Amino acid sequence: MATACSSGDSGTQVEGMCGPSADSSAGKSLREVLRTDDFTAEVLRSDDNFVREFKKDLREWQGGRDSTSPSFVCKYVPEGSQGHVLLDFAWSPADQPSRQRAQSGNTFYDLNGATGEIGNLSSGLYVSCVLGGELSDPARKAVLRADLALTVNRGQTVDKAREAEQLSFLYYMTRAATEVLGCENKPLAKDPAVKPLTESSPS
Repeated sequence: MATACSSGDSGTQVEGMCGPSADSSAGKSLREVLRTDDFTAEVLRSDDNFVREFKKDLREWQGGRDSTSPSFVCKYVPEGSQGHVLLDFAWSPADQPSRQRAQSGNTFYDLNGATGEIGNLSSGLYVSCVLGGELSDPARKAVLRADLALTVNRGQTVDKAREAEQLSFLYYMTRAATEVLGCENKPLAKDPAVKPLTESSPS
């Protein structure tokens, strides 16, 4: 495990996926979600460690019906807040997005072909990640699942605009994950376009 901290735009700069620059799309989106420029970022797993362990999880999973254990990567804590934003990734069966839509009461969105999910205190994103070599077959049977747990700004109304903010941030962070993993299909190369999914829409 690697840990590094940065308070907003000052302090020690966090490197890798967890430390997007303040003027980047991910950095701006993070500040929108947190509603502040003053926060601490914690690296729970370095990029190298994430790639090594995450690919190991996929290799051992080999198309199971259950998701792999979550790999917790980044945590963000607004200054003076008891809440936080926690990011993790896992591998899920390829049909997990459609099963979730059928079984849960959550709200779902399309983001350039990826499926976004909004729950009570969390957001999720399911995206295809094409890998080569020995991971080609298990990757075809899976989707990369990103989860964002939010305990900040409790009690505030979560409207469609806030849901879009959360999913956009998750999209940018998942894009960074697909880049370090080397997903050959570059699934999140475009800017996020958050569109509601209706029951008649394809999964």
